[in-house]
Formats: sequence, structure tokens, C-alpha cells
Amino acid sequence: MSDTHPPIRAVLFDFDGTLTLPGALDFPAIKQDLGCPPDQALLEYLDTLHEPERRRAAQARLAFFESQAARRSRPNAGAQELVAWLKTRRVAVAILTRNSRASVLCALENFNPVNADSFDLIVTRDDPVAPKPSGQGVLFAARALGVKPAEMLMVGDFIFDCQAGRAAGARTVLLDPHDDPRLAAACCDHRIRLLAELQTLLD
Repeated sequence: MSDTHPPIRAVLFDFDGTLTLPGALDFPAIKQDLGCPPDQALLEYLDTLHEPERRRAAQARLAFFESQAARRSRPNAGAQELVAWLKTRRVAVAILTRNSRASVLCALENFNPVNADSFDLIVTRDDPVAPKPSGQGVLFAARALGVKPAEMLMVGDFIFDCQAGRAAGARTVLLDPHDDPRLAAACCDHRIRLLAELQTLLD
């Protein structure tokens, strides 16, 4: 990282597709099942469902899909080693996800030796913050960890992760292993193909 920036004291990771192998959550299939337009984000779509019973049913259906995906989830390449390395550097390690807390904790049961206790903070949609791309979750994490947003690194595999980090004043890293054309417009400070590259960036 450039000497013109303060040192990184905390790394905030997206969860699905970043710390976990991509593909456990089939978003197109979930959207189709819930009647969500392909070009609309799921949580934002649920907010448009004003009938309480319909919204509850959709939320329950989403929770079912997330639970199934969590059981299938496995650590992404280099994820556990990176978390352990950051801990040796005394850098706080946290998760910021649009997913539910229950599904994150379930998925982390498939990690070893890393587990839920390896993270200093886990922020999910169950917390009192607007989901990414809002920067609220990043600011919430900064306060909870006792660091400034500029001392945080937001790492994720989607545009929302970069937008959330930038909105809060954190530095951002996009994990884009396949040069996904859908991510071409993502505005981030760094792009990496592998999580292991983050060690070089931080060094």
C-alpha cells in the first residue's frame, strides 16, 4: 500500500464468493423463484413487496436457499491462510455481507481451522445497517473495531463491495479471478485474481 495512506488496521471481507468458493448461491435461480427481475438486487426487491404475507413468504424462501447454499459452501482458495496471516500481523479481520447471520455461521462450520471465532466482527443484514452498496456497514464495522475508515480495506467480488467501501472512505480491493466483463465498470483501488495477492498489497 502507498506510504501516502495510513496503515491498514482492519480488513473487511465480503463472504459469499470472496471467502467462500463462488457458485454456492445461484442468484439467477433464486431471483426466478422469488419473481425478482434479473436486473434487480434481491434485498431491494424484497423491500418493494408491501404485502406483509407476501414479503414474509419471500424472506422465508430466501432463507431456505441461503441455508442450502451455506451447507454446500467451502473456503475459497487461500482464504483460511489469508485470515491466519492477517491475525499474525495483528490486523483485525471482519466480515460484511448481505447474507443472514445464520447462513454465515452455518457456512463457517465448513471451514477448518478458521471458524466464526477467527473474526473480530461479523456484520450481516440482521444488523441495524443498510446493506451494501450503502457504506453504513463499513462505518459500523469501523466504529466497532475502533479504527478509522481510511485504515480499513474492503475486499469483495462484486461492484457493491467497492461501492460500499468507497462510500465510507475505506480502500477497496476487487477479487476478479476471471476478468468478468460485468465488473469492468467497478471503481476500486486494486484488482486481484487470487486472495493470496492481498498479502503482497499489504506488504
